[in-house]
Amino acid sequence: MVMRTSWSGSLRAFVLGTRASTGIELAIGAVVLLGVAAACFDLYSRVEADTTSARLAATMADYVSRGPDPADGKLDGDALKALGKFLHEHELDAPAHLVFVITAFEQQGGNPKFHWLDDTLRFGDTTVTTELAGKCPQYIEENGGEKTAKNLSGFQMAVDEVLIIVEICARLTREGSLTGRFVAGDIYRLHALPLRTPGKSLPEPTYARLDTDVPADVPPTARAQA
Repeated sequence: MVMRTSWSGSLRAFVLGTRASTGIELAIGAVVLLGVAAACFDLYSRVEADTTSARLAATMADYVSRGPDPADGKLDGDALKALGKFLHEHELDAPAHLVFVITAFEQQGGNPKFHWLDDTLRFGDTTVTTELAGKCPQYIEENGGEKTAKNLSGFQMAVDEVLIIVEICARLTREGSLTGRFVAGDIYRLHALPLRTPGKSLPEPTYARLDTDVPADVPPTARAQA
């Protein structure tokens, strides 16, 4: 009788202990699964933003490649800003600090020669976008205080050709930000196109309303008039 009671008590204790350990294991497993799910979602958001950034660079490069306004021969910086703002808020589809760096190269002896660079299309926190703009350009360097083409050695340009390179640097602020900062770094994408009109020069963008906030819900379908 005593043995039966002792055995029954041991069995009950074993069952209770097993249930407790199973509950702990399930809790730990749930935490791990949630962490993995969050990491996967973060990675997906990062990849999606990276892909979208490539389209943003291509869109801006295509717009700049159309050249200056035939009416006044100027490249309208306000229209570029409006386009960049629209792309940032409606196409990127992810909270992020974003910088467009536009560089123009002209043909000289078949080789690219630095013409001008514009890195004023910045959207987001000023401190962060300043940092991004400082490290984003990958195709120019300074030699003796003069900017020259970089990483374009051997790139042959046609006679009277103008090459436009649009680089994008972005730093996500929410989904995808952890994966980006600790695994892949900031987003970097570029797109290059020649000026559509051979033999024409491409002036630097002219900003008439640089400090004026351009409504983002109106895409710039035509060049803004100052």
